[in-house]
Amino acid sequence: MKSIILILGLFFTPILFAQNTIQGRIFGEIEDGDKTPIFNATIFLKKASVGDQTDEEGNFKFSGKFDFPDTLFIRASGYYEDTLVLDKKDKNLNLEITLYPDHVLEEVVIRAKRDNSNILRLDPRNTENLNSGELRKAACCNLSESFETNATVDVNIADGVSGSKRIQMMGLSGRYTQIQFENIPILQNVDQAFGLTSIPGTWIESIQITKGTGTVANGYESMVGLINLEYKKPDDIERLYVNAYGNIQGRAELNLHGGKELSKKWSSAWFLHGSSMMVENDRNKDGFRDVPIGEEFTGLNRWKYKSELFRAQFGVKASYANKSGGQIGFDRYSAESNDLYGVGLRNLNLEAFGKTGFLFEEDQFSSVGLVYYAKYQELNTVFGKRTLDATEQRGYINLMYETILGSTLHTLKSGASFVYDDLSQRMIDDFDVGATFRDLNRTELVPGVYSEYTYKGLLTTAVLGMRLDYHNLYGMQYSPRANLKYLFTEDMDIRLTAGRGFRVSNYAVDNMSLMATNTPWMVSSDIQPEVAWNFGASWFYEFKMFNRKATWSVDYYYTFFENQLIADRDETPNAIIMRNLGGQSFSHALQTDFKFEPARDFEIKMAYKYLDVRATMGGNLVSKIMVPNHRGFINFGYQTRNKRWEYDLTASVFGPRRLATVRLPNGEVSTNNTSETVPMLSAQITHVFKRFEVYVGGENLLDYRLNDPIIDVENPFGNTFDATRVYAPIYGINIYAGIRISIEKSKK
Repeated sequence: MKSIILILGLFFTPILFAQNTIQGRIFGEIEDGDKTPIFNATIFLKKASVGDQTDEEGNFKFSGKFDFPDTLFIRASGYYEDTLVLDKKDKNLNLEITLYPDHVLEEVVIRAKRDNSNILRLDPRNTENLNSGELRKAACCNLSESFETNATVDVNIADGVSGSKRIQMMGLSGRYTQIQFENIPILQNVDQAFGLTSIPGTWIESIQITKGTGTVANGYESMVGLINLEYKKPDDIERLYVNAYGNIQGRAELNLHGGKELSKKWSSAWFLHGSSMMVENDRNKDGFRDVPIGEEFTGLNRWKYKSELFRAQFGVKASYANKSGGQIGFDRYSAESNDLYGVGLRNLNLEAFGKTGFLFEEDQFSSVGLVYYAKYQELNTVFGKRTLDATEQRGYINLMYETILGSTLHTLKSGASFVYDDLSQRMIDDFDVGATFRDLNRTELVPGVYSEYTYKGLLTTAVLGMRLDYHNLYGMQYSPRANLKYLFTEDMDIRLTAGRGFRVSNYAVDNMSLMATNTPWMVSSDIQPEVAWNFGASWFYEFKMFNRKATWSVDYYYTFFENQLIADRDETPNAIIMRNLGGQSFSHALQTDFKFEPARDFEIKMAYKYLDVRATMGGNLVSKIMVPNHRGFINFGYQTRNKRWEYDLTASVFGPRRLATVRLPNGEVSTNNTSETVPMLSAQITHVFKRFEVYVGGENLLDYRLNDPIIDVENPFGNTFDATRVYAPIYGINIYAGIRISIEKSKK
């Protein structure tokens, strides 16, 4: 019996007197992630009220019968305190703990909401920035549809049969606004007609809209404004992005893009776009398609290289469009359609571009940049018995050098550019009186030099620039430009601008919409370049309203032409006369914008624009055709706090505009040459899921439309047929839906 008790005692004694041991080392982090042992750090177990202090090697050790869970405190002079929760399973621990110096700041997270549209306060020019969040407020399938929630740029339907759209700034045609892709001039000459639809909106990261003539570094063609497009960059793009879209008209689109960082220096991105319209709509029952049918495809591949002293980007783009409008059943490639009025469009465009930048190790304030661009384009169009076939080969190169003069207050940018443009065009008017052939071939060679000085003071920023270009056909041209920004207060500034621009007109492409009438063209044999001066001022104020952020801006711009290509429809209704300006031509543009956020994530934008645009036509100074004197605009945007739902509502009102005087089927001349006021309402709702989002929206929700957009629709080959007096949608309300899927790039 004693032996049994002795054996049981030897067995249970270690259990009854079991100890837990906690030991380890304490380190402190120093520079570059290195560690050093901490002497005399205190380690304390809270519930057990026991602990230890570290020796010179940072070691500590203590034992006892502990009741877990318990909290271990670690403290040392000059370091942040740390804690560690020990559970029952944590017995006989050997720990290694690192403390951080108390002079190292804790992580600070700053959260700010970036406005989807805002004035760039640091820019001396009046520049509005639209980011991808603003573009998502509408369907935004291509560039011509990217300005629906913006009051600065107006988008108009060009005619009633081709489906093309044109932009306006300050009431003037989009040909006076220079469009750039990352500071490379694009959409020039032949591209003016249909180039806007070849740029998908989902590819665009941001758009900068500058009012005025802009900078001399980007060319001489900007007269009233500049639109710069920033595509998504290869080193900061989603691994995969998908946008699928469809509407009740029968239009379907698919946009894809993605990219990858291949190394620390190289990255690449690809973009694909495809759209089709295969449904013949004739809602007003006039026998003509409300929207042309056909397809369009665009692809882009771009590369980026980045090292310490060298930057490079280059890529290629290709686009193809084939569309048919006109009477129901028209097929351009079928002999059975010879008796039908048809509109055919075939557009092939191949582009290559590149940008390089060189930095100097010994001079960090100087750099050299080289921009180059090449394009080959074929355009074939048919409007009834009118055709235009064009082939263009264009090359552009721009070398620039930027440095400081003494200090960073004074900057000088200088450079040289060269434009090569070889254009072959043939236009045919095949009416009953016989075919008229017009060969519009020309080759332009334009070398140029420029210099631009910038002063950046505490309150004042001034930019003075001058460029000289020698045109092989029209001689020396000069383009002076100036911009001034003055900061009244931290929240208020004014900007002034003045400048001259010129461009060589292409009367066939510039007036492509007038091919949709059978009125004969009479063209002057001595068309000269268009030359315009632009002067403007803008005021911007940022303030608090009911303790919420608000902004208010007012700007006014005056543009007058020394010479302009005039399509005169007032001299006689029996012809359209293409000629140089023979009198005055000017534009007064006044706009005010107000933006207010009355509640969190709820934004209101309002704008009003007044336009007075006139030119001498028919011997009289009259208002330009298709330009409304007034436009009102309001946009509501709301996002729920959980970021799951987004709501957008946009309303615009376009005032009456002057219409062209035309011949009517009864032989009389039209007397009702003023349009109605046009209200437009659009809305979109987006629901955001974890990895994708779904959107549903509507355009022209008031269903405002022209029931009789074409004059003499029953006699499309007659002398009075005219489809150019279109100032509102033909189809009416449009409902659409789509899905966006985004797979973000991998985090390094």
